[in-house]
Amino acid sequence: MITQKMKYALKAVMVLGDEAAGDARPLRIEDIATRSGAPKRFLEHILLDIKKAGFVASTRGRSGGYVLNKDPATVSIPSLLRLIDGPISPLPCLSRVAYRKCDDCPDESSCRIRRAFSEAFYGYLLMFEGMTLSDLLKGEARGEMVPEPEITDQRVN
Repeated sequence: MITQKMKYALKAVMVLGDEAAGDARPLRIEDIATRSGAPKRFLEHILLDIKKAGFVASTRGRSGGYVLNKDPATVSIPSLLRLIDGPISPLPCLSRVAYRKCDDCPDESSCRIRRAFSEAFYGYLLMFEGMTLSDLLKGEARGEMVPEPEITDQRVN
């Protein structure tokens, strides 16, 4: 599950991406907050992190503000997610960027928990890794929305 901070980051970057498609003038943080629905004080911290990573640039002064620093087709959504929320793997031993051996696992190759999660996680990564800001701006999904599975209580009383 992504955090609210990540949702605000995506909304802010989408506002900047929409602006880049037009006249690409810098947007003040107040304008980004209004268009994205993100609280201004929270957005200041988010945009600072995104700026440090090189996704956006800012200028000072009367006509200053934030602009998207990259082509939307090169802004990786998973990279932005990792920047804001941290590693996206369900287990540290499956992480590509923050790999860590599980403390309670003597042998990764025979770990049934790792095996169970790895197949689903790598399938998720195959679909997710190629997603860019351009995809979000176009409103294109990588496939149809999958309906949520019906969960039934199958416990025996």
